[in-house]
Amino acid sequence: MEAISRLTTKAIGMRVVFLFTCLLVLHSGLVAQDSLKSYVMDDIVITGQFESQSASRSVYQVRTIAMERIQSQGANRLQDVLQTELNVRFSQDMALGESSMTLQGLGGQNIKVLIDGMPLITREGTSNSGALNQVDVNNIEKIEIVEGPMSVVYGADALAGVINIITKKPENDKLSLDARVQEESAGSEYGFDKGVHNQSMGAGYTLGKVYTQARLSHNQFYGWQGNAEGRDKQWHPKNQWLTSGLVGFRNDKSNIFYKLDYLDESIQNPGAFYGGEALDQEYMTERFNHQLQGQTRLFDKLSYNGAVSLINFSRRTLTTTVDQETGDVRLALGAGLQDVSSYDGVSLRGTFQYQLSPQWSFQPGYDINLEQGEGGRISADAPWLNDYAFFFSTEYTPTDRISIRPGFRVIKNSVYQAPPAVPSINTKFQLTDNLVLRAAYARGFRAPSLRELYFNFYDASHSIEGNPDLEAELSNSVNGGLSWKVMSTTKSRVDMTLNSFFNAVDNMISYGQKPSNSLITTYINVDKFKTKGLMWNTTYTNKALEVKAGVSYTGRYNQLIGDDSELPEFTWAPEANLVANYQMASAGLTLNVFYKYTGSLPNYEVSTDDTGSEAIRLAKIDGYHMMDFTTSKELFSYLSATLGVRNLLNVTNVNNTSTDTGGAHSTGGARPIGYGRSYFLGLSFNLNK
Repeated sequence: MEAISRLTTKAIGMRVVFLFTCLLVLHSGLVAQDSLKSYVMDDIVITGQFESQSASRSVYQVRTIAMERIQSQGANRLQDVLQTELNVRFSQDMALGESSMTLQGLGGQNIKVLIDGMPLITREGTSNSGALNQVDVNNIEKIEIVEGPMSVVYGADALAGVINIITKKPENDKLSLDARVQEESAGSEYGFDKGVHNQSMGAGYTLGKVYTQARLSHNQFYGWQGNAEGRDKQWHPKNQWLTSGLVGFRNDKSNIFYKLDYLDESIQNPGAFYGGEALDQEYMTERFNHQLQGQTRLFDKLSYNGAVSLINFSRRTLTTTVDQETGDVRLALGAGLQDVSSYDGVSLRGTFQYQLSPQWSFQPGYDINLEQGEGGRISADAPWLNDYAFFFSTEYTPTDRISIRPGFRVIKNSVYQAPPAVPSINTKFQLTDNLVLRAAYARGFRAPSLRELYFNFYDASHSIEGNPDLEAELSNSVNGGLSWKVMSTTKSRVDMTLNSFFNAVDNMISYGQKPSNSLITTYINVDKFKTKGLMWNTTYTNKALEVKAGVSYTGRYNQLIGDDSELPEFTWAPEANLVANYQMASAGLTLNVFYKYTGSLPNYEVSTDDTGSEAIRLAKIDGYHMMDFTTSKELFSYLSATLGVRNLLNVTNVNNTSTDTGGAHSTGGARPIGYGRSYFLGLSFNLNK
């Protein structure tokens, strides 16, 4: 099986390399006729840095996704953008209309999601990938992804990495106005009450040292009927309103701003008629996110960055009974059918940056997170969960070719005992003018979240209980990579990176069956879990063409190896991607291709046959290919159009041979991936003066 997986990965990799080479050869003939100079610049990154700097100088390997790519993809949600990235996988909870993400083979609780450097909090105190699709893509300037150990700077939730969503800010002495309208089918379904309908408008203005910005966006998805019958839908309807407002002040030494983000979301789950009645559910989410951030230079060599965020989150479940004959709607009776849960979270974060000399820089900082929840689905004895941390790191650059960044984090948790100190070290070595080696190690600690400890949830598809007896996670992570600047001129550039990673987690928190009742899912500690893998990326950039291609191979620990030593220790899954855009400047036209192969995901499990005998078997989720094609056209000075096909290969479901029922609900059968080949047309207006 491993040999077959290796051959599959090799075949996919060869195809991507072949396609990449063909594009280069084709383009070489086109650019030979272009005598104009273009200058290919490094990305400027800020995540985890002492100060903003070029990505090539950072001790971290940072991937960036620019606003232009998000716009060219015609993205309605962040999942559309991130699902084409290597090492990123999404899964869908069709009952709740939500999605979750893994990075480096680790789940959302080990992925730190930030907005402008502050944690993005989702349902009942979980800071992970569950709220990615509740972010307004129209307000994103760029996304920075740092894979690997970031536990000292951002806490143990950053075990697998950090996704920092950097939002738009008004520029100096400039009025900006923008608007976007996009209409999209859901598969072949489109109409006034079908498909996807998006609208957004924003304005920013700077007057002297004061700047302001406001935005309003609306996303309406009417669901997808698919093969479902009657009122039922395979993908649930979702309605989102997202608003934000910002006001700030800046001068030569300081920049301070206050921002408010508001979300109003409704997900509808219409039921099928049985006995003349249907049970409908609606999940209504409301979130206020207040942020106050400031940066100032105190002295020539000392600066301070600080932020405070306050989040109020509530989720209401409304269950109604619909009479098939009369159409009458009334509140449904029954335990847990009506519920309101709320969550309050406070985060305070600050760092000082001090440059002692060209060789020595220091960064002490603090990170405080307070959270509490209440409601019918949260245990009444749930306390405030408070986490206090102090961290310190220094960067030593004895020469221009060597950077060493050791650090440690001291943690005090209100419920769990943390290690005396969590250390890390990140290094960067400029081996030659064009070859860079990066290597890092970090120790991690993560206390269980409020949801994992005290949240109880029951409906037709879920029976989940929190576990107040959970232990905290401890981890060790190592990653390394080589970056090679193959070619760099004023006209074009070719870069290659080869990265590897290894994560070992003790007491990892996962889903499992409740010992006293196998019909109930709860959270359990897994004694040991590990992931490891390799990832190769190549980027070619020119004035008119940019191509990014890569292959990854990720291994996940087989937890049943203790029961059968002849089983492999890891099960492996390949991935490959290709993102390309070609600009025809004379015609004002851009062509874009977004492709991702997500390889089959194997997993060993214990199954029971008809006689009641148990045996270990290999199950898997089949692999699939996803591809989008879009074209953008400048119509007038301020107006552009984007036309595209999403899910070009028409993927809806993939087969899953698992029979395991130890998760939130049965994991066997078809896995939902998408709602088929869809078409969209968007118009964008942008004015800056």
